[in-house]
Amino acid sequence: MIAKSQGRLPTFLIAGAMRCGTTSLNGYLRQHPQVAMSATKEVHFFDHQFHRGLDWYRSQFTTDPAPQAVGEASPNYLFHAEALERIAQMLPDARLVIVLRNPIDRAYSHYWLDRSLGKVTVPFTDAIDTELAGERFTYVARGRYRQQMERLFTLVERSQVLVETFEEMVADPGSVFASVCRFIGVDDSVRPQILGESINAYTRYRSVRVRNLSKRLPRTARRAVGRLNQRAPARYAAMDPDTRERLASVFAEANAGIDDLLGRSLPAWG
Repeated sequence: MIAKSQGRLPTFLIAGAMRCGTTSLNGYLRQHPQVAMSATKEVHFFDHQFHRGLDWYRSQFTTDPAPQAVGEASPNYLFHAEALERIAQMLPDARLVIVLRNPIDRAYSHYWLDRSLGKVTVPFTDAIDTELAGERFTYVARGRYRQQMERLFTLVERSQVLVETFEEMVADPGSVFASVCRFIGVDDSVRPQILGESINAYTRYRSVRVRNLSKRLPRTARRAVGRLNQRAPARYAAMDPDTRERLASVFAEANAGIDDLLGRSLPAWG
C-alpha cells in the first residue's frame, strides 16, 4: 500500500529528444493550472537514478490529488533502450511526448552545449569524425530518430505517443502546446505567459568549475550562483557547409521512412 505522503507517479513523460525544445515545453506546462511537473526538470530516474528506487521517484512529484496530469521531462529517455523498457514496465499507461528537431541542428546545438560545459574542446567536424569512427560522442547517434522510435513502438502502444517538432513549436507554439494539452488530458485553451519564449538556449559560462561546484548547493543558492556565472546568451558560429552536407547524407539514410513510421509528415530537414 502506498503511503499518503508519497508523491503521485507521472501520467506523462516528455521523453525526448535532447536539444529539441523540451525545456521550453516543460516551462510552459509548469504554468498550466491542471498540470503538476516534477520539482526538477530532468529527474533521470529511468536512466541514471534507477538505483534510488520507486519511493525516491515518487518523492519528486506532488502529493496533491487535484492536478489532472503529472509529468516530468527527461529527454535522454528516448535514446536509452533500457530507460524505455523500464518506463513500459513501471508506467504502462503513461503518455509519452516526443519532440524531434532537424537532426543536423540538434547535433550542432548539443555540441555547443558540451563546449559551454567544458565537455569537449575539439572542433565540431573532428567530433563528428571521431563519432563516426566509433570512438566516442553521441551527436549523430541521438539524431537517428527512426531507430529510436521503432524501439519505442515495440514497447508501448502508438496511441500513447505524441510526436511534435522543434520547428513547429518555434513557428506556432500555441498550436503545439494545445496539442500536447489535449494529449495529456488537460484544458487546451490555456496559454502560459511565457509561451513562445526559448528556455535553455545556448549559454556560455564564466567558469565551468564554478558551475560544477554549484551543483552541491541547495537549489535556491545554485540558481543564484548560476545567474551570476552566466555570460550573455551567445550565438555560435555557422556550421561548415561540407559538414552539414555530410550529415544530411547520414541522416537521410538513417531516418528514411520515418514519416510513414510516425504516421505524420515531418518538416523538410536538410
